[in-house]
Amino acid sequence: MSTASKGLAIVFAENIYENLELHYPRLRLIEAGYDVKVVAPKKGETYTSKEGYPVKSDADFSEINPKHVKVLVVPGGFAPDKLRRYPAGNDLVAAAWNAGAVIAFICHAGWVPISAKIVKGKRVTSVPAIKDDLINAGANWVDEPCVIDGKMITAQAPKDLPAMMEAVLEALN
Repeated sequence: MSTASKGLAIVFAENIYENLELHYPRLRLIEAGYDVKVVAPKKGETYTSKEGYPVKSDADFSEINPKHVKVLVVPGGFAPDKLRRYPAGNDLVAAAWNAGAVIAFICHAGWVPISAKIVKGKRVTSVPAIKDDLINAGANWVDEPCVIDGKMITAQAPKDLPAMMEAVLEALN
């Protein structure tokens, strides 16, 4: 395995995240050779999944240079409802998107890119519970397990993680 990194990948964290939706992308990106950082409101804090599984953040939003981000993943669960309340997090998502990063979100995580104002005109999916929120933000919501619209990759549920991560890794190559 090469020790050279393919670039910076970040995965957001906040309490009540969906365990698989944070750790599966994190591990796949590590496996693919990316420098993966868990980014959250506070650096060095432990956040727990809705199942009680912990993850410690490597950095807070302000420590990340969006121009260096190759991919940003927002996991679902109930964490996105908390994450969207941090202007610095929304700014990081928007700036990484504008700098050309792949943005991936799953389940309820669409709330974060809605608040970052990057979904207008994009074809996306999510859990049906936030379908209206995405439509009201100007997105074209479709009922498909995984949707790719350029560098925006979205999925509905944990069972769709393999397809989502395959699309993410393909978009990065």
